[in-house]
Amino acid sequence: MQIGFVSLGLGKKPLEDVLQVAIATGSEAIELNGRPTVHSNLWAPPIDYTAIQQRIKASGVTATSLGGYSNFAQPTDDGLDQQVQQLVGYCEVARAMGIPIVRAFAGDLLEGYTVDDMYPRMVAGFKAVTEQVADWGLQIGIENHGRLINHGDYLYSLIRDVDSPILGITLDTGNFCWAGHSIDTAYGFFEELAPLVVNVHIKDGKFIDGQWTLFPAGRGDLDLAALLATLDDLDYDGPVVSEYEGEDDFVLSTTESVAYLRGLRDALSER
Repeated sequence: MQIGFVSLGLGKKPLEDVLQVAIATGSEAIELNGRPTVHSNLWAPPIDYTAIQQRIKASGVTATSLGGYSNFAQPTDDGLDQQVQQLVGYCEVARAMGIPIVRAFAGDLLEGYTVDDMYPRMVAGFKAVTEQVADWGLQIGIENHGRLINHGDYLYSLIRDVDSPILGITLDTGNFCWAGHSIDTAYGFFEELAPLVVNVHIKDGKFIDGQWTLFPAGRGDLDLAALLATLDDLDYDGPVVSEYEGEDDFVLSTTESVAYLRGLRDALSER
């Protein structure tokens, strides 16, 4: 497993500053956010892929995933096609950069439509994308994100119904609870989805007065050690990246999270 963090928390900083934080925190991996405007317009055309690759390589950190965006909960064919091409665009950036994983979203709530209404559209959207990029050497990881399909059973079914070997899960450990599921239910989803995981975002937290509150990894109520052990038993060797979104200082909290996660990872070899 490669331990690091998601760069979106430093989205207003240039890439050089992000890489310095990665070095300072002891990160081995980083998920670079793919929005064109992040990191001082890093991905705004024309993109100098070679220069960006050289800067990352010099830092000693590996860009293990690219944060892509998609919303296939589209009631019209034109809207769905636009989202398909948008996600393919993120895949084009990842391919040019040699980044092996693209994070994706399935869909957002839309007034007047249910998850059952939009489920076939999400299947169709991911089928279209995975067919276009099937031979690009990429994996796409759908994140459990938002409130439309933030449920382990639906996500498992979605990947089964798309039926592409390049499609898996970006497991965000805090998002099930953020969406209102109990910690016990979240654990059940972790177990269900673990064989499909291609990328892991680590959030830790506690329910305080009924509200899901975020903390650096190791200070919340999620059993992250058990999750990493489950993934290790499945021979998962991909990225495990902190995505701190709490109220405390991002760099300090990320430093604490990365150190904790490296400790958990290193302890796995002693089992």
